[in-house]
Amino acid sequence: MGGRAREIVVDSLLSQCAATLLARADELADEIFEAITSEDELYAQMGPERRADVRDFNERNLREQLTCMAEGRPVSTEMSRANARLRAAQGVPIASLLHAFRIGYRVMWKALMDEARTWPDSSTREVAHAAMTVWALFDACSETVNEVYRETLVGLARDDERRRLVLLDALFEGRVADWSTLGGSAEALGLPGRGPYLSVAAGRDEATTLERALARLGLRSAWRPRTDDLAGIVAVPGARDAERTFAAIDQAVAGRAGVSPPYEALGDTAGALRLASVARASLPHDVRGATTLDRDPVAALVAAGSDLSARLVTSVLGPVLDHPEHKALLEALSAWLETGSTSEVAARLYCHRNTVRNRLDRVEQLTGRYLAQPTDTAAFYAAVRALRLAQRPADG
Repeated sequence: MGGRAREIVVDSLLSQCAATLLARADELADEIFEAITSEDELYAQMGPERRADVRDFNERNLREQLTCMAEGRPVSTEMSRANARLRAAQGVPIASLLHAFRIGYRVMWKALMDEARTWPDSSTREVAHAAMTVWALFDACSETVNEVYRETLVGLARDDERRRLVLLDALFEGRVADWSTLGGSAEALGLPGRGPYLSVAAGRDEATTLERALARLGLRSAWRPRTDDLAGIVAVPGARDAERTFAAIDQAVAGRAGVSPPYEALGDTAGALRLASVARASLPHDVRGATTLDRDPVAALVAAGSDLSARLVTSVLGPVLDHPEHKALLEALSAWLETGSTSEVAARLYCHRNTVRNRLDRVEQLTGRYLAQPTDTAAFYAAVRALRLAQRPADG
């Protein structure tokens, strides 16, 4: 709007009345201030400094309005725009702000109408037209204030979001010094000032789903989508609530998620996120749900060292993978490692128990390792998990 609302220019009657009222601007500003602080609870509760600021604006804005009218210029809304930006930044609700402007225009309207009626040549029609003009000015001002207020809130939200993301990056990347320099605080992230917290690693598009699921439990969280994943911090009321939080994440997540152990200080977030990321990486790509390091420590160890896990697959399962019937052999081995029973494996694979035993014997013969040996069984389990993890897509 370029600082002007609808380019409204008042008629000669209002112009003459405005010129007269300029001499009483200080008195009218006091009247406006008293009306605002008595009729609006928010303004009534303001402290002395804020009240003085409101009173000062009342007078400056009134003088600008009356001067524009008196000089026959389009009535400027520049001060109203500046005030809308300031009040939005101060957190004054738009309803209270518009109420204050309405009160101000009401006082000005009454003063102008009282003055207009004293002019001997003014007709009832001219006074009525003048009254309509004043309220047209108020409507234009309200539109401008509302527009600027909303624009300011959007801008402030963007600034807050940018700062929040910068602070989250500092935490997730372990740049604690930067976090302190930037004035980082739990409150800036929408989190309580004290732990425990959990770090979460999930798919990069799952922030909204997870945040809503946790909010339904009264849990606050902060999320940062990254290039390949989503990093999050969840505040839990106490360490014993961690399991309840885990269950909510496990139920809500559409893909795979890793959850860290509870920790107390936000400065420890980077280390916790690494544990959550390893836990997530320990889940095969075709599994949906959440996990922690404690739920499958062997899989977590395998996931933590990609080079070692590749070597493990080659050294333990290489001969099996080279066999023409490797799919059937691996299927039997994987099922046995999960159940420890040839009968249960036979039921699961819909084959005879002897068939299962023959396949397991073939695995032992090819590898030189034996399922009766605990160390060999551990090696088989780790290698099978490593193979399954290696088969997931590159985007994980």
